[in-house]
Amino acid sequence: MKDIIIRQAADNDIFEIKEILRKAFDRPGKNESFNEWEFADKVRNDSGFIRELCFVATNNNQIIGYMLLSKALIGINEGLTLGPLAVKPSYQRKGIGKKLIEYGLEKAKGLNFEWIALTGGDYYTQFGFEPALRYGIVIGEDHPENLYLKIKFLNGNVSISGKIRFCDSFYDEDGDLL
Repeated sequence: MKDIIIRQAADNDIFEIKEILRKAFDRPGKNESFNEWEFADKVRNDSGFIRELCFVATNNNQIIGYMLLSKALIGINEGLTLGPLAVKPSYQRKGIGKKLIEYGLEKAKGLNFEWIALTGGDYYTQFGFEPALRYGIVIGEDHPENLYLKIKFLNGNVSISGKIRFCDSFYDEDGDLL
């Protein structure tokens, strides 16, 4: 798709970002204790938020996609987590999510981050993400999301293992992953 510009998100983009996330993720029966559109606002006040790694995709100055990379830890090793990622439904399956991911990977590598983790399906393997369990990286012992945890090493250092800790916005008041 032509005329797609990816840029750093600005504070005044939040309302459009939240609407894209709502349209992409809201479903009947959705868990009300967590939703991606309120998370996008909440995470901006988190110490794990990195303004330079929060992106929007635009077409004719209209925001059509969003991606966030935020800080995470595996043991004492700082890296990033990818998510949420969303594209406006009318623009989905046109390569915009792919462009956002590729742009984010390039920026993260340029900022010398060693790894990016995410919870997601096989879609992300095309970008070099692998099952984190292969490296002994988990969300928690017997956590159901361990099977979906993926990691991409940006500089070839694969000696990292242990429990991943996302930035605080990913957890509820009791410390449980949302």
